[in-house]
Amino acid sequence: MKHTKLYCAIGLSSVLLFGCGSDDDKTVEPPIVEPPVTTIGINETETLSVNLTTVDGETGNVALTLTGDDDLLVTGASGFNLIIMGYPKEGETSVKYKLAWHQANNANCIEDAECDLTVTEAESGIYNLELGTVEWKDAVDNYRVAVEVKGEKSHLELAFLD
Repeated sequence: MKHTKLYCAIGLSSVLLFGCGSDDDKTVEPPIVEPPVTTIGINETETLSVNLTTVDGETGNVALTLTGDDDLLVTGASGFNLIIMGYPKEGETSVKYKLAWHQANNANCIEDAECDLTVTEAESGIYNLELGTVEWKDAVDNYRVAVEVKGEKSHLELAFLD
């Protein structure tokens, strides 16, 4: 009887030991988490807004951030109209007939088949616009920028950015 109990104990132990180690060849995959959507294409958005980042009026370079629906960064934009206005320093030479004189350099890539504007998307929604040719009078000291942007479903009208 002693041997029977011993054999039963060994048999039961081995069943427990080998029976609990089965894997059933099932691996639990972690759920796939999609990254949040942070961009929208220029031809998909129905709204547009522009935030002026930097202006180098002397060279005709402008950096801006373009956002669309739900404040998503807009990608793929190429239809820009850029105007940079140059004004003289405040003083007696800045007015003629009580109106301030100004000078403008621009490029319209919305209406013109050929335009002299280089558009570079530095990052998603961040654009560098560079006028090909810029000529300013020596007295020009202050600059203002106006931008127009157009996509298939949206159009940001030409407006000065302050």
